[in-house]
Amino acid sequence: MDAGSLLPGDISPLLHNRAALFERHFASLNHPLRTTVCQLLVVSDYACRQLDTLTELLKTDDGLHELSCEDYHRLANELLPEATPGSFPRQLRQFRHRHFLRLMLREYAGLASTESTMSSWSHCADALVLITLQFCYQELAPRVGFPCDPAGNQACLYTIAMGKLGGQELNYSSDIDLIFAYSASGYTNGPQSISNQQYYTKVVQLFMQLFQEPTPEGFVFRVDLRLRPNGESGALVSSLTALETYYQEQGRDWERYAMAKARVIARPNEEPPAWFERLIIPFVYRRYVDFSVIESLRSMKALIEREIELNPRLNDIKRGLGGIREIEFVIQNIQLIRGGRLPPLRQQNALKALEALRRCKLLPRTGILREAYLFLRKLENCLQSENDQQTHALPTNPLKQAQIALAMGYAGFTDLLSRLHQFQRIVSTTFHTALGRMDAYDDGERLLSHQLMSLWQGHIESGMAVNLLSSLGYQNAARCYQMVHAFRHSPRCRRLNQAARMRLDRFIVLLLQELTQVPDAETVLLQVMHLLENIVGRSAYLALLTENPQALKELLHWFRESPFITALLVNHPFLMEVLLDKERDWRAPSRNQLAQQLAIQLSHASEIDAQEDALRQFKLTQWLLAARAEMDGRMDAVKAGRFLADVAEVIVVQVLHHACRELSLRYPEMASIKNRFDVIAYGKLGSMEMNYNSDLDLVFVHDVPFEQEGLVNRLSQKIIHMLTTRSQFGVLYAVDTRLRPSGSAGLLVSPLTAFLEYQRKQAWTWEHQALIRSRVIYGNKKSRQLFNQLKKDILLLPRERQKTAEEVQAMREKMSRNLAKEGGNDIKHAQGGLIDLEFVVQCLVLCSAQPPLARYTNTLQLLQQLALAKKISPHRFNRLQEAYKAYHKLLHHQLLGLHVDSKHLTNHQQRVQKISAAIYKSKLNP
Repeated sequence: MDAGSLLPGDISPLLHNRAALFERHFASLNHPLRTTVCQLLVVSDYACRQLDTLTELLKTDDGLHELSCEDYHRLANELLPEATPGSFPRQLRQFRHRHFLRLMLREYAGLASTESTMSSWSHCADALVLITLQFCYQELAPRVGFPCDPAGNQACLYTIAMGKLGGQELNYSSDIDLIFAYSASGYTNGPQSISNQQYYTKVVQLFMQLFQEPTPEGFVFRVDLRLRPNGESGALVSSLTALETYYQEQGRDWERYAMAKARVIARPNEEPPAWFERLIIPFVYRRYVDFSVIESLRSMKALIEREIELNPRLNDIKRGLGGIREIEFVIQNIQLIRGGRLPPLRQQNALKALEALRRCKLLPRTGILREAYLFLRKLENCLQSENDQQTHALPTNPLKQAQIALAMGYAGFTDLLSRLHQFQRIVSTTFHTALGRMDAYDDGERLLSHQLMSLWQGHIESGMAVNLLSSLGYQNAARCYQMVHAFRHSPRCRRLNQAARMRLDRFIVLLLQELTQVPDAETVLLQVMHLLENIVGRSAYLALLTENPQALKELLHWFRESPFITALLVNHPFLMEVLLDKERDWRAPSRNQLAQQLAIQLSHASEIDAQEDALRQFKLTQWLLAARAEMDGRMDAVKAGRFLADVAEVIVVQVLHHACRELSLRYPEMASIKNRFDVIAYGKLGSMEMNYNSDLDLVFVHDVPFEQEGLVNRLSQKIIHMLTTRSQFGVLYAVDTRLRPSGSAGLLVSPLTAFLEYQRKQAWTWEHQALIRSRVIYGNKKSRQLFNQLKKDILLLPRERQKTAEEVQAMREKMSRNLAKEGGNDIKHAQGGLIDLEFVVQCLVLCSAQPPLARYTNTLQLLQQLALAKKISPHRFNRLQEAYKAYHKLLHHQLLGLHVDSKHLTNHQQRVQKISAAIYKSKLNP
């Protein structure tokens, strides 16, 4: 055979010598891959050093069939019965050499694709890892026994493959990245009992010795354990409990990036352990858009760009321009950002992830990227198989270049380079579009950033720092610097790790720059410092504000404009995610839509405490959305009052269902009681006029047998308890039940018949006033009908108008003595204020003898119906309607911390006071 015919162009005599080597050793070879053997010897110095192994392989294996995962594990297990401490290291290395050569032969013969070669080599590594660990257990057993948990059950060791092995895309001479974790703490059951931690540490140490200690036969695989918790300073092996705690409490962004490729090495057809998904999915993939990982990825990208800018290194196919690292970055960038919401993206393997991105239409040109990736990985294999070295650099020696060109199937190295550079340009372009380009600051901006960083880090003296802030427009620069300086030296800042400190450094510089555009920077900065005290240890929040400048601008806007919203955000930082709501034209959802949204949120919380907190979070979120809409002028106060009442109503109903479910675990009859239980809303909830400071006036009634009244009382108490219990998210609502029959002296929950009887025969006029604004928010059809009929009957009761007016005025005067605030500028309680307006409307309703009014509870709607019934003149109606809308607007503005025009308020109060006096004096005639 003319081996020279296989060689490209002008070939070195050394390559001809390799062909001659083939003729000496394999001249009589009768093998389907005879031609490929010649090529292998030409392109691989490593293969030439393994002639004995290659000869044995060719005698026993035709190499035509791909070995499965099961095959590798079966063949590896055959090593164990005859293994001894002296022979086993040699057996492992011979096994590796044999299958290394086999895979090269198949790949060069065109029988195996690069993809299948990487997968097969990964299967081989998996099998060798498990069989070596099994040998380690056998070696330790006679002396220390086997590890057990406290119950006496045998513990087990899990091996987590990371990196290329985790993705089952191992190249020929790659390190394997591993993390070891054992199932449970305890002790071994042997003669010399030791702790499980000690036992598995010994196992891992022996494993490392067997796998990578050089012998005359070389090594099995180089092993890197630095990805374990706390890196080189951490324990070689951790318990699962310690592992989960670490990633939950200390896991860093780069570890999330690494964990995206994590995989538990298992035997064929063995499912991953249940704990693995519980650990990996929440840590690596977040359900929300993850700005923390975006910052980390951008930082990583900047480092890559800087390294390449200084040295393009086109000859480095991994780290150079357009190399393997850039493709992997593009893929994992999208995986980590979007994988929380798109489970198909959660792939350890790069090619499978690339296919998922194609299916999800998240990355263009996936076909050419796949082609580029496979080309680069094949080239990587060729480079490493030449001498079994972990290299990614193209050779400069013409001889080596000729070998690589032949291995890749090109006529010459120039042709290979041409194709390589095409792929590198494609990959580089895709890489540079990932996450957008880095912000480019002009010199002035760079200088300012540097100065502010020096200020924050204390690198300039205080006088110079204050002068810098003054020059930027800070009104009280000394006070602002004092706040920043004190926060930096606070205990919370001192406890931050390096990554968190760097993130905080970046945020403070952006904050100080942004505050130059804020008129009252000192006040806003103080609120930001309060917020930072709560979020400085939570990277996601700082990353959110750092990576989303618009969110930071909006945060400062709210801090400047509304103490109410400021308090919400400072006390409940999770609400900052609302800053990302791009639907600035948000409109209030209907009550049914709110109920659906709340049901969905509750479905994600299985524990009782989590469900109760979900209710509180839901309320706070809706409040913030409503407040923002009011501040932006997209919702008036009247509509906001109705929306806030809808929110409260759906929460009360859900609380009732929740309380029934919880009580039914102990009292099964609670399910039927729920259908005979009613909740009546009074006050602002009843009239759909709630604000951000309203409590809930509730009355509970029932229609159950006497023997079940105790359970109904438990249900009522449970509802009140859930509504009023405080957690880290505050309370749902304050609850007032004093409007029930006989007030505080009466039963907490009354029989429906007794409630109806009381209202008809015993209730005072003020209680009928309250009844006007009441409505059933939970109850069966019969109860609702009886209640509505009650309201109609009450309105038909014969009343002496003058006496009714006097009783209403007397109640108003009593309230004034108890509630009026000094200064008179009170929207609700001052003379002519909102309560005066409500009282005169209620008085007119009671004396109107108009049963249709029973359908309405809202003061404005009642006023409109009175005008239609000609119970009030058009002029007075217009004046009162204007005052009503103004009062609610001013009241909401006051609660939100917006400016209230006292002159505007006084004008309306004078008009309402005049109209009220006239109506009472005229004995309620229009």
